[in-house]
Amino acid sequence: MSLQTAALPVADRFSDARDDDPYWNESVWFSFNKPDEKINGIIHYYFRPNMGMLNGGPILWQPDRNCFWNCLFFDWAHLQALPPGAEKFDMTAGNSLSCRVIEPLTRYAIGYDREGLKLDLTWDAIGPMHELKPAHSVQEKNARYHLEQPGRMTGTAELNGRVIPIDCLSMRDASAGPRTYDKIASGSYFWGVADDRCFHAITMGEGPVRDIIGGFIWKDEVMSSLVSGTRTALEYGTYGPSRVRIEAIDGLGREVVIDGKVEQGLIHTGYTTHTVVWSLTEWTWDGVTHWGEHQEFCSARKFRAIARGELPLGQ
Repeated sequence: MSLQTAALPVADRFSDARDDDPYWNESVWFSFNKPDEKINGIIHYYFRPNMGMLNGGPILWQPDRNCFWNCLFFDWAHLQALPPGAEKFDMTAGNSLSCRVIEPLTRYAIGYDREGLKLDLTWDAIGPMHELKPAHSVQEKNARYHLEQPGRMTGTAELNGRVIPIDCLSMRDASAGPRTYDKIASGSYFWGVADDRCFHAITMGEGPVRDIIGGFIWKDEVMSSLVSGTRTALEYGTYGPSRVRIEAIDGLGREVVIDGKVEQGLIHTGYTTHTVVWSLTEWTWDGVTHWGEHQEFCSARKFRAIARGELPLGQ
C-alpha cells in the first residue's frame, strides 16, 4: 500500500482486514439515470485481489431493453486481469473503465471509452456515508464491510454518437469480505434520493412481505440506521415486483411509509450464482418524488424456474 493510498479513509481503499481467502471480494458501484427516457445505468465492478482478477463495467438499459443481448449498452466484462497498481477507487480496467478519487468520501471521476460508449462522469456526495452493519448470516459472511452514500452524478454518456447529458441524483456503495455464495438467499435492495433526503434498505427472505435487515433514513440533515420494517410487494410484473411499499422505523423513532413504482428491470448476473432484477424506481415519500432503484435477487436456479413459468412470483 502506497503512502497516498494509506492516507485514504477505509471506505476509499482496499480493506486492511483482507485475508488469504481466494474469494475475498472488494466491490464498487455507482448509479446514474435519465428518468424522462427511463434510462438506468450502473458502473459496477469488483476485485478478487487474491485471484488477481477484476470483473465489471458499465451497463445502460430501459424497461423494454433489459437483457444483456438487447439493452442499450453492456460491457460487464468477466475475468479481467487485476490492473497493476490498481486501488479500489483508482484504477483503469482492461475494458477502459476508470475511476479516480478526486476528494475522499466526496468526489469521484468515472471514465469509459469503448465499443460506441464514452462516459465522462463526476459523482459528488450530497450526504454522509452510512455503514451497513451486518445483521444477517449471509451478509455477515459475504460483506463484512458495506457502505452506501447519496450523491449526484453529472457529465455525459455519449452512446453511438448521441450525447446524453447526465445530471441526476445517485447512490454509490462499496463492500469488502469473502463471497463464496455456497447458499444463495433471496432478498431485495432498494434506495431513493431527493435533493435533501434519502433512504436505503436491504431485506432477506421469501414471499411478498420481507423484513428489513438494514439501511438508513437521511432527513433534516440527520442520518439514522433503520431498526425495523418491511417491504411489501403489492403487484408484480414479468420477473419481479411492479409496485412496492416500505414501512420502517429508524433509531430516532422516525416512521416512514414509502411507495415505489418499479419499472421492468435489467436481468443481471454479475455474480453468476444469483440473478438480480435491477429496476429504475419512482418512489413517493411524504408527497416528494425520489428517483432510485429496486433490486430483487435470488439464486440463478430459482430465477430460471421463474423465467420458465414453473414458479410463481412472490414465492
